[in-house]
Amino acid sequence: MRTDSPHPVLPARPSRRAALRHAVSAHAWRDALSVDTSRISYAASLRVGMAVGVVLVIGGVTGCRDIAGFAALGTLVSAFCRSDPYPQRAGRLGVLAVAITTAVGIGAVLGAYSGSFMVEIGVISALAGAAAYLVSALHIVGPGGIIFVFAATGAAGFAGDLSDVGWAVAATALGSAIGLLAALAPHLIAMSTRRGHTEVPGSATRESLWTQLSGGHFSHTRHHLLISAARIAVAAAAAAGLAAAAGLAHPMWAAMGAMAAMQGVSYHHTVSRGVARLLGNIGGAAIAAVLLALPLGYWGAVTAIVALQTCAEVFSTVNYAMCSLAVTPMALLLTGLGAGLSPEMAVDRVLDTGIGIVVGIGVAALAITSRDLHTTGNRTEFSCTSH
Repeated sequence: MRTDSPHPVLPARPSRRAALRHAVSAHAWRDALSVDTSRISYAASLRVGMAVGVVLVIGGVTGCRDIAGFAALGTLVSAFCRSDPYPQRAGRLGVLAVAITTAVGIGAVLGAYSGSFMVEIGVISALAGAAAYLVSALHIVGPGGIIFVFAATGAAGFAGDLSDVGWAVAATALGSAIGLLAALAPHLIAMSTRRGHTEVPGSATRESLWTQLSGGHFSHTRHHLLISAARIAVAAAAAAGLAAAAGLAHPMWAAMGAMAAMQGVSYHHTVSRGVARLLGNIGGAAIAAVLLALPLGYWGAVTAIVALQTCAEVFSTVNYAMCSLAVTPMALLLTGLGAGLSPEMAVDRVLDTGIGIVVGIGVAALAITSRDLHTTGNRTEFSCTSH
């Protein structure tokens, strides 16, 4: 259980120097390793793992192994909104299903027609900001906007023509539908036993999704969310640019590292998530290197992916570093389903993530405000984030 206060005493006025010192403080690193088992859940985690497994099996049986990974990404909508009432969850998951399918479409079009890596960085970084705004505006708890960036990046590397765009989008849409069914399965079963009784206490006062997205009457909240989204877009572009300049093979992984760190609700959370993700990626990369070196084949990889994804979901409410420990090899195996990866890619993953985390924390420190220092919030942004 947590023994430290989750929010350290920080200066009353924002200080970039103090913020950077906090990033290397013992408190920040201890907090990244703290464990909380009070909200652990197995049923929801198993549903996510089963949804991923179902689409990967369908892909293997039908001979569509090259696009099965996109269907698996679509099913990850089931990892969101796990604590929401079911009617509210259905609407939000529907929005996320459309969003991840759109992200794959954008990435696939870039891969098929862009021809410019700088354009890809710019568009996907903008997508990162938009995804962050979407998730925050709808108060969605789960893996965060990074999944959409991962999906778009994978699609950009896959698509070579219009046919590839169509297949990637169709597979993601199918996976999203299966993920939606998996997330709502308990509610649908309960509805069938109650012969359609669906009344939920307090549901009449719920805000519409559009009101939440537009900010409604809370313009100051919308302004803050837009600024946060802009920071994430800038950090993602800068991280990807630096990784590309360093000659790394997958610079968009650096963009995801920056985004993952900056999904916290405060600067302290940004630092804590960054440290936890770095530690988790180092351990996860070692696991990935071993798995990628083994002759797993498609079905062996599917087994490992399902097991790792389920573990990541279980760990998502316990500790972010432990979650990243499972997510990193899962993401690399999923990426390698369509085109095999060598064990050396695990090292690239760590380097790219390290660049992304440093850039993310740096941008957050440079743009720090009093609100960033003292925002605590009651909502925990936990996730298997991603990828």
